[in-house]
This record gives sequence, C-alpha cells and structure tokens, in this order.
Amino acid sequence: MVQVVEDSTQYMTDNDLAAIARYLKDLPAQKPASAYEPRSGVARMSVQALRTGAMERPGTGIFLSFCAKCHGPDGMGKPNKYPRLAGNPTVLAPDVTSLVRLVVEGGGAPRTERGPQPEKMPAFGPKLTSEEIAHVLTFVRSMWGNEAAPVTSRDVASLRDGIHK
Repeated sequence: MVQVVEDSTQYMTDNDLAAIARYLKDLPAQKPASAYEPRSGVARMSVQALRTGAMERPGTGIFLSFCAKCHGPDGMGKPNKYPRLAGNPTVLAPDVTSLVRLVVEGGGAPRTERGPQPEKMPAFGPKLTSEEIAHVLTFVRSMWGNEAAPVTSRDVASLRDGIHK
C-alpha cells in the first residue's frame, strides 16, 4: 500500500478519489472472519495487567519489550505517528501474510509531498524467532477487543522462508 500512495494516489484529483470512494462503497459488504469489539472494561483490565506484570500469556513480554513503546500498552498507537493495533484491519485479517512480513521486514507509512516525515517500524526478523513472532502476533490479535485466529510458528516460518528466497 505504501507504494500505491507514494507513486499514485497522492497525485489523484479530488474527483478521482471521489470516484474510487463511490466504487468501494458500492461493493457488497463482506462478513469478516475476525472481529473487533471495543470493550473499555476489557481494555482497561488488559492495560492494567500489562502494567503490573499480572498478565502471563505467550507474547506478553515480547509485546512489552518491542511493541508497547510505540503502539502503547492499550494498543491505541499515537495518531498520525504509530498505528493502533486495537481494531486494525491488518492485525485482524484472516491472511496473516502482511502482518508477518511487517514484523519480519519492518515497514513504514508512505512518504507524501505534503505529509510529515513518516515513521519506520524496524525489522524484528533478525531479533525474534518464528515462535516468538507467532506468540506476539497471537497476543496482539487477541487483545483490546481484537478477536482473530492465532498465528502459528509454522505460519511464520513458512512465510519467512518465502521472504528470503
């Protein structure tokens, strides 16, 4: 998507963008394979458990060490700087390819002519094993009201093999 914005959509006219929006709104709705239901009580308990160390789930320590500084213990990120993880469509997608690639290879927001300097997410592939990546992604996909299928270390290892070919 970064390439699409950098090389294409940022240069479109308002009429072009409105036409694309009309087209997308006319597409039939699809039933999502995963869900996000913001539940403030659950989110508060999750954040409190993270802060006090009371949460003992695979991926918790990795999230706190590598992710929480930017994305926040509440998964809400920082507007216009770091994306939220709570309710994020990429986090909730049934196909975890993009999510795994983002963690393994890193990524960033698109650079635009009038926008701020985009932040970059570092590549964690060299630092984390496939099992650790699977744990942290499963953790994120099940926190703050997120409800998505777990990610397996086999999924991650298979995608990593494809990335490095």
